[in-house]
Amino acid sequence: MNDLVTIITTGRVTADLELKTSQNGKNTKYVQFGLAVNKGYGENEHANFYSCVAYGEAAQRMVDAKVKKGSLIQIVGDQELVEFPRKDGSKGWMAKIQLHSWNYGATNRPKDNNSDGNDVPADDSGFMSAENCGPNGLPFN
Repeated sequence: MNDLVTIITTGRVTADLELKTSQNGKNTKYVQFGLAVNKGYGENEHANFYSCVAYGEAAQRMVDAKVKKGSLIQIVGDQELVEFPRKDGSKGWMAKIQLHSWNYGATNRPKDNNSDGNDVPADDSGFMSAENCGPNGLPFN
């Protein structure tokens, strides 16, 4: 039985992306990258590493969006465990994820001082006035 396991997780890209083209006759564009996902808290915090691959439009979109080493992204994809031989000859297992979709992850980092001037302060209620929603009609960029 070969059931797919769908995973949704957020982590940081471990290396800059390089768009490649498959050599299987179909010339499919793809990117392969590592994703580090933090787990646990305090002294028990550690990272789980996943090998990820995105094909076609998703791969091109990642490169065009300038995803790079350290970028925080959220991914949705199918996970499988792949067996590989270790240096000592024993068998190891690696989690590999084939992406369906991805987005930049939300961060709590403060904005830099090089603002483009579109920042509108909220009123006393904490909500932004509807007439100050910006050029795209949304209260955020």
